[in-house]
Amino acid sequence: MQSSDLIRMANQIAAYFESYPKQEAIDGISMHIHNFWEPRMRNDLKAFLDKGSEGFSPLFLEAMAEYYKGPKSPVKQAAIQNQSKVAPKGAAPSVASGGGDAG
Repeated sequence: MQSSDLIRMANQIAAYFESYPKQEAIDGISMHIHNFWEPRMRNDLKAFLDKGSEGFSPLFLEAMAEYYKGPKSPVKQAAIQNQSKVAPKGAAPSVASGGGDAG
């Protein structure tokens, strides 16, 4: 893809997010690039940014600096809600003959 096309699209995204609070704008730009640009476009963008940042919006450049650093924090595993391993009230296993609750 032409660098001029990438720069134009990147600056359009940054212009859309300019009215947002700064961190929200940075996150929004990064999420847009990640969710809507195919890997080839992201790779081309990274190559252009590595060569220089001429033509890109300062807000877009700041967002991409954060984006290419990777995730902000490691993914946290969900906490297990019922760690006591006690069956909830009313959830005792069936003892009906023949299995199941029908008896």
